[in-house]
Amino acid sequence: MIRALLILVALAGQAAAQTARVLSGEHDDFTRLVIELPGPVGWTLGRTETGYGFAIQADTQPQYDLAGVWQRIPRTRLASLEADPGGGALVMGLGCDCHVFPFEYRPGVVVLDIKPGPAPAGSAFEAPFAGAVSSVAEMAEKPAAYDWIASRKTEAGARPTATLPLPLETGAVSLEPLRDELLEQIARGAADGIVDMELPGKPPKVAGVDRTALPWSNISIGAEPGLMVTDAYDDGPPPDPVCADPAQLDLPAWGRETAPEDLLAEARSGLYGEFDAPDPQAIRQAVRRLLFLGFGAEARQTVELLGIAGQDRELDLLRSMARLVDGEADPQTPFADMLGCEGPAALWAALARDRLPPGPDANRDAILQAFLALPAHLRRHLGPILAEKFLARDDAEAARMIRDAIERTPQADPATVALMDARAELEGGDAMAAQAHAEAAVALDGDRAAGLVALVEAHLLTLDPLGAEPVEALLALRGESAGASEGAGVDRATVLALALSGQTVAAFRDPDAVGQVLADLWRVAAGRASDDDFLTEAVLPATASPPSVSPETAFAVADRLLALGFPDAAQAWLGPSTRDDPPERRRLAARSALGVGDARGAIALTEGLRDADTEALRAEALLQLGDLPGAEKALAATGDTAASARIGPWKGDWAALDPTLPGPWQRTAEGLAATPAGDSSGPLGRGEQAIAASATSRAAIEALLSSVVAPSVE
Repeated sequence: MIRALLILVALAGQAAAQTARVLSGEHDDFTRLVIELPGPVGWTLGRTETGYGFAIQADTQPQYDLAGVWQRIPRTRLASLEADPGGGALVMGLGCDCHVFPFEYRPGVVVLDIKPGPAPAGSAFEAPFAGAVSSVAEMAEKPAAYDWIASRKTEAGARPTATLPLPLETGAVSLEPLRDELLEQIARGAADGIVDMELPGKPPKVAGVDRTALPWSNISIGAEPGLMVTDAYDDGPPPDPVCADPAQLDLPAWGRETAPEDLLAEARSGLYGEFDAPDPQAIRQAVRRLLFLGFGAEARQTVELLGIAGQDRELDLLRSMARLVDGEADPQTPFADMLGCEGPAALWAALARDRLPPGPDANRDAILQAFLALPAHLRRHLGPILAEKFLARDDAEAARMIRDAIERTPQADPATVALMDARAELEGGDAMAAQAHAEAAVALDGDRAAGLVALVEAHLLTLDPLGAEPVEALLALRGESAGASEGAGVDRATVLALALSGQTVAAFRDPDAVGQVLADLWRVAAGRASDDDFLTEAVLPATASPPSVSPETAFAVADRLLALGFPDAAQAWLGPSTRDDPPERRRLAARSALGVGDARGAIALTEGLRDADTEALRAEALLQLGDLPGAEKALAATGDTAASARIGPWKGDWAALDPTLPGPWQRTAEGLAATPAGDSSGPLGRGEQAIAASATSRAAIEALLSSVVAPSVE
């Protein structure tokens, strides 16, 4: 008897092993199918007449379990999915101009992503399907049976529309075709959620119906008994989420009175019953104890002993909690719609999200209450993650409550508290306070990447120089964090730390200096780089375009280039300017134009501006054009009388020079005065006078130049 039972169990296991379960999920940009094959095996994917075909490389195909596919996805991208009755291949019919991109998540698990648009060039999966091609073609030619829940949009172009002659013939008119059509359309509306069906009550007493044949018939749908029309696209409030029972998520009660070592021992014992079959109740209790201890991976391994994912709601909740306890993402979490629930479900829904939405969608009070009820070790572990989500939501008060709860726990880590303070100050914009907290966190735990990243971000706000020690620590941590969740933050901090410590060229040569990191690097370079390093990077080739940076950074780079004497390079960073630009940008663009000799362009850019700086700039442009009266008028508008008086020598009027100017100016003016009229000297005499006047002028000009202090050279 026992031998027969063992044979039956073996046969049942062999049959179950030949079943491939197909899971689904809907995303904004793609629809995902996950095929769990019986084991590691080769597979093929190719194009068919209706979409794609999928098959494993084996003599026989598995039985595909498609029971839960349409519960999570609509029929917008994937219109149909069925197994080929002839060859057993999985046939996908597409409802859009899409392509399928497959990849193997792990041996035996294949993911098919249905994405809009054409497939990548050279994709091997666009070749004709190499499986049961003939069977797939026969399925494409076979007329499909009527599907009561199919989307009307996918069939609207395929269904023929009968054209009836109008007006209809008089006499006896059969309404049977019209009745069938009406019933079919009402059924489609009910399947799409547009029409709600109700059983009719007792019909009211009405007069007899006149059944005289009419030349035409009009049908209108109004407030008739048994028929209720609703708007499927009404922008009303969403349906209430199905919240989990708080008793199923009462994690604090799963091990409050038991020592950790006893909880771990109990979680490892009594998992199997008679005939070594898993005991469902014992496994549930073991998973709860492991979750209380914070052992997410062990809890997930234990719950998989039952192997009934998707069939038990409580076990699905425990599976998701096991991932969230370890800080992992769970795309298929059952907590997705529970953010507004009361009780612990709101906390786990918040941990399952990348960010918390603004507004009342998140039950803030329920999240905080559930967090404060967690055991101390889980508060220390999950608190920083949750506080980060509240900070991203601009809820500093909630983050502060979480921080205080962590600080009050026994054996609280001071470095963690200091790091949370630094991040809170960074979100609040207090750079100095953030820098102080980040320095404290690094001093307490210099090997933690998060503290070094916060320190660099704090220095970035003020552009304060950074020492060499944080740079060396980040370079040492870079290899360890590669591929981890914190890897991108470490790479960014390393590039910026190089620039803040004076290693500008090394920062620009770093392979991670791209995108937003490069934009922030240019902000550091404009404010902290040496002149040589700055010019090496900022003076772009004639055919190059400036990188994508903020307008403020581009202005700072152009301003420094112009100050260093590179107006053409400054124009490349500024780009075209118009009268709608801010005055500071227009003045900088005008100075750049003046530097390259475009005086008229400089004057055009300053039109409408009447401040002193602009008038001085306009006067310089007018001097370049030789418009001395206009330049004199512009300088007079600035109120600088000394500068206005210096226009006289440009006109040859040295006699009108301001008498208050220093002596060298006066002697130069006397030497350059015109020869008195009435001079009757001959040609030789006038030549001798010119030579003497030239020598006097040269001496006066040399004395004038020597009186001017030379600029300092750094």
